[in-house]
Amino acid sequence: METIPALAEALLDQVVLVRRITRAQLSVASACPGWTIRHVINHSIGVTQKFTRFAEGDDRPSAPTGDLIGDDHVQALECVVELARSAWASVDTTRHCELSFGSFSADLAAGINLFDVLAHGWDVAAAVGLDWDCAEDLWMCGFEAATAVIGEQRDLAHYANEVPEEAAPRESSERRRSAAGRVIP
Repeated sequence: METIPALAEALLDQVVLVRRITRAQLSVASACPGWTIRHVINHSIGVTQKFTRFAEGDDRPSAPTGDLIGDDHVQALECVVELARSAWASVDTTRHCELSFGSFSADLAAGINLFDVLAHGWDVAAAVGLDWDCAEDLWMCGFEAATAVIGEQRDLAHYANEVPEEAAPRESSERRRSAAGRVIP
């Protein structure tokens, strides 16, 4: 599957997931140290907004700061997903996205956003015991992007240690999550 359509599909899957999260669950601790589910969703909205800005024409996008959720986490995500899907549908794929940690093709920029959606969607679902089974080809696209970005100089501020091979699950989508330090307990 191509990365930009994979991102568009994963964003819709993320909306379906977040619709299942109650306001009370927003205060539940996530797998991300020091973050609640609200923090994770807020972060993911910010990442998607940053990459939407790139898709709209800003070659040096930055993530917005502060509370991006407001009073309605579902509506906040739905709005950013609608904008993102529209922007990525018409992105100039010859451009490059300039970030603090490198220069990335439009396809790889979409892949970074995709991996963020998948990894943090999994974080949210796992925190409250929900199933979140995205299609295997979405995980494959996200994993390929993450592998290209993470490389050998793993930034532990952004990615947990990879789960060692002997401790990693055998199912392929779970194995890909373990590359980002996520494994089902």
